[in-house]
Amino acid sequence: MTTLGRTAYETGRSGFGLIDFASRALRHFYQAMRMRSDRAAMQAMPDYLLKDMGIARSEIDHYTSMRYAASDVDGTDIRNVR
Repeated sequence: MTTLGRTAYETGRSGFGLIDFASRALRHFYQAMRMRSDRAAMQAMPDYLLKDMGIARSEIDHYTSMRYAASDVDGTDIRNVR
């Protein structure tokens, strides 16, 4: 599905009902909890592993913020890729 098609699909199915609001709230809560967990895992990593990934310790907050976090659009979880 193209980005434009996905945008049209998501726009068409989003509503203003109580169930839609609750599902969006739960999705945001899940993303925030996942971001917090990813941030803690990266903070626990030694510097040489962060350097291998190309991230400085001072940049962890930047890369784990909501706007830069990888979206889970296709159902893949980057933490489970081997």
